[in-house]
Amino acid sequence: MIVICLLAIIAAIAGINLHAYTLNRNLKSAARDIASDFTLCKQKAVSESKTYQIVFNSPSAGSYTIQTTISTDPTVAKSVSSVGKDITIASASFAGSTVNFNSRGTVSTPSGSLNASGDTVVLQNSRGSTATVRVFTMGKTNVTFNIQ
Repeated sequence: MIVICLLAIIAAIAGINLHAYTLNRNLKSAARDIASDFTLCKQKAVSESKTYQIVFNSPSAGSYTIQTTISTDPTVAKSVSSVGKDITIASASFAGSTVNFNSRGTVSTPSGSLNASGDTVVLQNSRGSTATVRVFTMGKTNVTFNIQ
């Protein structure tokens, strides 16, 4: 009977840790997906000699779109309706929640250039862990994690 109780306690602890691990893994995956979408947007802009942009349509819902900047008929290259299960976009520090990738691969916002330290997208999971995706003027991205 003691062995069964010990196994039950160990299984309960393992289940809780597995859930936390899964939430944090999903956060890391979502952050890396956004960083790779920044790279995709930059590559499309350079290869097609067009300005592409990522528009964070509804940051709280976690949706964004990669499209050309043609206002009358933007060509949508990719649309993401959710960044991941139990993950929200806590903030997108770009002016107007939009970041432009110019045909030379540089990055700007509709109101001008980025901050010197880069602008960020912050993702958060239900545990309170965060991932910060930072994009710099030359199109380089950096991802940092604060895991709870």
